[in-house]
Amino acid sequence: MLATERLIFRSHVESDLDDILRLWNDPLVQPLITNSNVTLLGPKFKETIRAQMEQAIFGAIIVLKETGEFMGQALVSVPEPKNRDGTFGICLLPKFWNNGYGTEATKFIVDYSFNWFV
Repeated sequence: MLATERLIFRSHVESDLDDILRLWNDPLVQPLITNSNVTLLGPKFKETIRAQMEQAIFGAIIVLKETGEFMGQALVSVPEPKNRDGTFGICLLPKFWNNGYGTEATKFIVDYSFNWFV
């Protein structure tokens, strides 16, 4: 488990897949995280979510430290390590937008990634 002042980053567990599916199905979130048409993603999509989390070099559930509430997820993937490039993704439920949580999480994860994965 890793933490910032207000956030906890922890490994996913099976029960998180329902929260992540809820996140991906949010009509405000989905257009920002996929290029596909906005559609309701069913329970089978949990397999895709599970695979993404397991293949990432850093995959975390983001939790509000104060309440333990699920906020979202973050992933860092490095498809071609020899090229020394990677992708970073973060998504939060809309109720947590505009409070600096995304910035706090991004700063932490980018710093962590450059310190531990480079």
